[in-house]
Amino acid sequence: MRRLTYFVIFLAALYSIYWLVGSRAVERGAISAISQAQDDGWDISYTDLNTIGFPSRFDTTVTELSVSPVGDPWRWDAPFFQVFALSYQPNRVIAAFPDEQQFAVAGQVITLNADGLRASAGVAANADLSFDDATIEVGQLTAKSDMSWQMSWDRALGAFRTQPSAENRYDAYFEADEIILPRAIVEQIDPSGRLGPALTHVVQDSAITFDQPLDRHAFDGLGPAPVATNFTLRNFTIRWGAVTVQAQGGFDIDRQGIPDGRITFRSEQWREMIEMMVAAGLIDPGIETTVMNVASTMALGSGGLELPLVFRGGSMSIGPLPIGPAPRFR
Repeated sequence: MRRLTYFVIFLAALYSIYWLVGSRAVERGAISAISQAQDDGWDISYTDLNTIGFPSRFDTTVTELSVSPVGDPWRWDAPFFQVFALSYQPNRVIAAFPDEQQFAVAGQVITLNADGLRASAGVAANADLSFDDATIEVGQLTAKSDMSWQMSWDRALGAFRTQPSAENRYDAYFEADEIILPRAIVEQIDPSGRLGPALTHVVQDSAITFDQPLDRHAFDGLGPAPVATNFTLRNFTIRWGAVTVQAQGGFDIDRQGIPDGRITFRSEQWREMIEMMVAAGLIDPGIETTVMNVASTMALGSGGLELPLVFRGGSMSIGPLPIGPAPRFR
């Protein structure tokens, strides 16, 4: 019995030493990462950095944190920022943000009030530290600018994870409820006010393929950064008032960043959809009547409408009707 007691004490002491060494390594790693970022041109300041959480976790807290890239007109200020990791699984981390934080950008200060803003991420336990997954979620969130605008949502979830069945392919997902946009944007898109102030529901389920895996080599600065070669939209749904718009499709992206493919939008409320696309600048107001006439012809019979947004040769078109240059992804 005495030998068993000694053995347990020995294991406890050994684990305590492991935790102490690990926590100091975590702190040194965080300080080193901040120092490297400062050498790379980031202006980062903080009051204190420490790690607690014995025996099962490494909980690192940075207080009075301020982050700003030198030469870029934005800054993030937070009273604290926390990163949690299980001591027996350090390749997975959880980040916790304060309920209130501020962004200074574009000549304004935006105060962000968020209920339970959390992020988590994990990498594979291999030498390359291959990306596995990342998730960010928040309850009610309000962003308020000192330039007299604000927006909010009730709940949001974003996720990005590797797709094991396809090389260098990653799933991207976003979902949010009751999004209240700034009044100026709502008035621009919906000047009549018939849709109401809030987007009831928005969801996007997609996949992105890159030319190389996302691992530590992709971001060490020693080689080219990964670039997207394909985008697949499995489902995009937006519900705003009485209007529901859905979309599916995808496109390849060449070395110049020019997309080639199509995204097909579907809606029963196609007239309102076209008006929204005109208001958003996706369709030239000068051809709105033509688009309406073409859409009316296409919608005869079913009442619903499918509008294929085609990307080809650096241009965009709705079906055979050109609407302007395509966006570039490089």
